[in-house]
Amino acid sequence: MKIELPTGVTLSYDMYGPEDGPVVVLVPGQHQASLFEDMQVPHLTKAGYRVVTFDLRGVAPSEETPPPYTVELLGQDLAALNEGLRLGRCTYIGYSVGAMILLDLAMKRPDLVERAALIGVPWKASKLQEAIQAEAVTRLQSGQKIPALLEGVYRAMYLFGPRALNRDAFIAPFLEGLQGWAESGGHGAIGHAEAARRFRPSEAEVAEVRVPLLVVGMEHDIVAPRHYARELAALIPTAEYTEIRNSGHASLLEKPTEVNHLVGEYLRSGKVGTPRGTAHARDHVAGGAQGRTA
Repeated sequence: MKIELPTGVTLSYDMYGPEDGPVVVLVPGQHQASLFEDMQVPHLTKAGYRVVTFDLRGVAPSEETPPPYTVELLGQDLAALNEGLRLGRCTYIGYSVGAMILLDLAMKRPDLVERAALIGVPWKASKLQEAIQAEAVTRLQSGQKIPALLEGVYRAMYLFGPRALNRDAFIAPFLEGLQGWAESGGHGAIGHAEAARRFRPSEAEVAEVRVPLLVVGMEHDIVAPRHYARELAALIPTAEYTEIRNSGHASLLEKPTEVNHLVGEYLRSGKVGTPRGTAHARDHVAGGAQGRTA
């Protein structure tokens, strides 16, 4: 389905699950809407949720408007989508760039957010991530191309954790699937790379957020390092932090069972469960189906 928004873009979206179920909007990173549909939608609809998925501006079949993009613009698209579909105040789950968009929405339009889970949110960049972002923007703007096999290896190395990289049965299909990934992005590849590089909210700005958030870090994430995820949750009084062990940035692929468990528990109760013998659940680590204290 398509919807034309007052922000000047037409977005592609889909809705799944019972019409009277509580609404959950899945906010993708670049190229991730179909990934959500494969990994999270069946789990959420089985639990009775009405699930909305969509493709970001710049990602087909949504409209590929020319750059520049900003996270703020993508957040305005999300707010307009909510209003256009008359979703009201609802729950969101965002991954990577999608988690950035949700953080901006929580700052700018808290009236639309009942609660949100931010998975792998790169709100601050390490020196390594700054270099990765700068390389991506420069290469895409100049039209340079990485040899397909090298691109697959390069992306796998920064998306997955060491255990996944050393499991041939897991990594083999992704090496092929990640080849040529950037070329498929069109305007969106440049727009999203530029937007992510520019999004640097101040600590004072994020500390003003008062909507309930679950911040999910990954132990081996170099795109959104876990110490920055912890820092974000510590700055926001209404945020809770949890962590997935033995995973890189692409936890939706690498640890889908753990992601679904954490998100499902958060949607049911508004928090992730307290491990036995732990008095305070605001900051703990998930290493599988059960949480462990960090």
